[in-house]
Amino acid sequence: MRQTVSLKLFFTLFLTVSYLLTTTKVATWAYESFISHDTFAEGTMIGPVDLSHRSREEAYEQMNEKVNEWKQSATIKLVLEQKEATVQTDYFSFHIEESMKQAVSGKRTPLLVSVDGQALQDAMSSIGASSDWIDVEKVKNQLEQAAASLTSAQLSLQQYVREDMQQETVLSQATIPSHEELRAISQTAITIEPKQVFSVLDFFKKQGLGISKEAMTLFASALYEAMMPTNFEIVERHTSAVLPNGVKAGFEAAVEQNKKDFIFFNPNDRAYTFEWKMEGDRIQVTLIGPPFIYQYALKTDPIEYYDPKTIVQYSALLKPNEKRVKEEGKKGMLIRLYKEVYDRNRTLVETVLISEDFYPPVHRVELRGLQAGANNGASETPISSDTPSAQPPQQDDIWGNENEQIKGNEDDAS
Repeated sequence: MRQTVSLKLFFTLFLTVSYLLTTTKVATWAYESFISHDTFAEGTMIGPVDLSHRSREEAYEQMNEKVNEWKQSATIKLVLEQKEATVQTDYFSFHIEESMKQAVSGKRTPLLVSVDGQALQDAMSSIGASSDWIDVEKVKNQLEQAAASLTSAQLSLQQYVREDMQQETVLSQATIPSHEELRAISQTAITIEPKQVFSVLDFFKKQGLGISKEAMTLFASALYEAMMPTNFEIVERHTSAVLPNGVKAGFEAAVEQNKKDFIFFNPNDRAYTFEWKMEGDRIQVTLIGPPFIYQYALKTDPIEYYDPKTIVQYSALLKPNEKRVKEEGKKGMLIRLYKEVYDRNRTLVETVLISEDFYPPVHRVELRGLQAGANNGASETPISSDTPSAQPPQQDDIWGNENEQIKGNEDDAS
């Protein structure tokens, strides 16, 4: 019985205290809202603008002022694979009256704003973005949110590619001759995360492998060839004095411990993966990932060849009419590699010169016997010039004439 009485007393006191607290809060809110000179209560905000203790007229004026400041100073940019478009702030309409009608004293309510749909479409089209594969409504919402916060914005449109356009696929492939040292690599795939820099030397260091520069160069050259039809950015790349065997002209990425590295950067918001596998005496490298927004094609000018000079050296060890070849010469060559960028409508957007790889000629050295009574004072006599060949082989595509590649390799072997 005594326990029942205690519980009733407790609940009575609890209800009384709750009632007093609630009525106090309500009274305070009512005072601040309606009695305190018809101003907004402490903590009232529309968007980022604090309207505490301001009348409606003052609040409207302040909102207008903040919006105008934003229109004069803010920048709204759309970015698509290194291309930018600006959406002018004048295309944003701020609905201040409507925002104030929805304002709740003492609370924060959103600033209502809308962007002109056609202006947004025009800005997207100017950088090749199409509503066929970009979710325009999401872009529009994101821009309006930025404007409602009265902040600048820079949107990467890659984040708004429709889901059905993000299926991973094979993007490019490259093939190199197999190399015994490369079989020691334990990984069969490398994933390049968004905004990640990749270094071939660091990769082999993490693998704990001591690999020759020839093997590392083959590996790096395959990566380079596979990544060229992309928007990846080259950070560091080198070539050799002579095009290595098995590397296609224009696609060498020489790597040497402590001297030369091949480094590139994935500027995208999505990860891409290089996979490689042995196929007989070849290694195939495949780049896999979601399609790029732009499409890329590679082209070269016809390769320019440079004839080697012949250097004559006289030797008392040879008979007067005897002649020996001390070193076979080899033609030099210049390869210009271009990248063509197309939009989704197969319209050429731009052509970019990627590289000019020059391999100097290796001069031919002949040893000749001394001629009796002849002036043998000069030990070297250049015979041919170092100008481009008069009739260089023609090349129609990036892979060139097969004979060109074979010829260079033959020279290496000599």
